[in-house]
Amino acid sequence: MPASRKTRGRPDAGSHPGPVSAPVSAPNSAPVEESPKDEAPVESRPHTEGKRAKVAAARRRRQHGTAYRWIVAYLPIMALLFALLGAVWIYTGFINPPPPTPAQQWTKIENKWSPVREKDRAAIAADTLDFVKQQADYTDFNTQTKGWLDAVTAVKDWGVGASSVSSFLDDGKQYLLVLQQVEAAKTPYDVIALTTTLTQWDTQFTTDVAQIETDLNLPATSPVPSGLALPSVNPTPTPTPGPSGSAAPTGSPGASPSPGVSPVPSPGTVASPTSSPS
Repeated sequence: MPASRKTRGRPDAGSHPGPVSAPVSAPNSAPVEESPKDEAPVESRPHTEGKRAKVAAARRRRQHGTAYRWIVAYLPIMALLFALLGAVWIYTGFINPPPPTPAQQWTKIENKWSPVREKDRAAIAADTLDFVKQQADYTDFNTQTKGWLDAVTAVKDWGVGASSVSSFLDDGKQYLLVLQQVEAAKTPYDVIALTTTLTQWDTQFTTDVAQIETDLNLPATSPVPSGLALPSVNPTPTPTPGPSGSAAPTGSPGASPSPGVSPVPSPGTVASPTSSPS
């Protein structure tokens, strides 16, 4: 039927539009993305970055100011602390240092006297053909040995090495008596007569030194010194005329010690008491 006939006679014909249907989207069409409402416009970003830079600069200034205030506040205290530490170091190191330990005392004494004794020992070995020069070397050796004993005696506290030091001093006194007899000898044969005793006490001196080093936990002396050299003499002494005109050997190995010097017992021997007459 024609449209004119359908609407004919209706007063509202053509005044109301028909129902409007919603647009139908294509089945494979992508949704339209909407821009976020809170995103800042492009033209406002430089302003935001500048504001952040100002905040960071202000924060750095505050940090620098805080560090400066700490330095200014605590610098005098630190200076005073270092001054006190320096004063303590000077006092304990130079003005009133702590006493040395027994090991330090022994090392100092041994380093002073041992080299000069060994130098004299070498000189004694080099002068075996010259009795006069060898006697002078023995005199120097005796002097250096006595200096060592005197230095050890001057120290009052030897700690764990006290017992060994006491034995060293006792044996050293006997050793000095033997060296005095050698020094007072008139002939090479007088020195040879003391060979056994001299060798024993010289060896005992070296043994006592090694024991003290062990007790004080010190490194052992190396190498061990050689024995004391003796004068070089003929196997048979030259006979000289005696008071009655008969030939008598002088300075034989069995000769008695020089006058004025008491005989020295060998290490480990004990003199028996003299019995009183009944």
